[in-house]
Amino acid sequence: MKIFKNILIVLALLFIVLAIFIATRPSHYDVHRTKIIKAPASVLFTVINEYKTWEEWGPWKAMDSTIVVNYPDITSGEGAGYSWTSDHDGGGSMKTITLEDNVSIDQKIFFDQRDESDIYWKFNTKDEGTAVTWGMKGDLGFMGKAYFTAMGGAEKVLGKMLEDGLNNIDTYVHQQMDKYSILDKGLVEYSGGYYVYVATACSFDEIGSKMDEMLPKVLIYAIQKQYPRAGAPFTLYQKYDEHAKQAEFACCIPVKERVNPDGDIALAYMEPGTYYKTTLTGSYKYSEEAWKKAFEFAKKAGVEIAEKGMPFEVYTKGHTDSANPADWETEIYLPVEK
Repeated sequence: MKIFKNILIVLALLFIVLAIFIATRPSHYDVHRTKIIKAPASVLFTVINEYKTWEEWGPWKAMDSTIVVNYPDITSGEGAGYSWTSDHDGGGSMKTITLEDNVSIDQKIFFDQRDESDIYWKFNTKDEGTAVTWGMKGDLGFMGKAYFTAMGGAEKVLGKMLEDGLNNIDTYVHQQMDKYSILDKGLVEYSGGYYVYVATACSFDEIGSKMDEMLPKVLIYAIQKQYPRAGAPFTLYQKYDEHAKQAEFACCIPVKERVNPDGDIALAYMEPGTYYKTTLTGSYKYSEEAWKKAFEFAKKAGVEIAEKGMPFEVYTKGHTDSANPADWETEIYLPVEK
């Protein structure tokens, strides 16, 4: 009996020592991780600002399959939020407190069974991409200190979660940016009209680099001359020799009236006509596939493409309209035999 009593005394003393140790642990914590992601800050900001994407990249989904998420009417921007329940860890909610577009987001997270915390995000543009910082900070009560002490500390527990989340965001964002579609739009009437252009001839391998040089050149020229524009920039393929792997093409800006350009910028007129239209929504890197599909669509529809006609592609939405390549839109027009 005396031995048992002594054991109880030792255990009580150990408990008191442990309680004192836990109570003297620092109350404040601030854990953050940073990852450079090869994506524009605006794309990353848009994804993280929208709570409905968090189920796709959140690291906790692999840790707790019982989580059920509930969304209010507003899920992005200041005042947005969401809540969740869990069979393992209770529930909680989050709310966006303040934000600065493409720069930072400040949020608050509330737990049913733990202390609330502040969540913060920072987006810094670098040469190699965007440095995304995800952090969590707050003040712990006794139970919070006990939990983190038992688990090896806040830095260990939260650091791994933040790292996994940033890696998941990297994967998710690139999957979203790489989405594309190629749609058959059928026969359309194109109104034609005047356009200013700069032309060149080159090998197939040089087409991309030549376009990158020529399109901005003719666009800047048209802006400087204050020409009234009649539509989106386009590329007109004058000759396309599959055997020689050579192409002749012009980068063009449609204008509302006849103008008098100078230098190597010229003016031309496109007659109205019937075309078979295909639309690529997504990165221009899928343009080769889109052109191939365009001819397949026309053939399936029984449409004869004019051999001497000049096909063209119109850039209705590009990088100046959206930083996300998945939003870009290119219209392909194949001239139809009369």
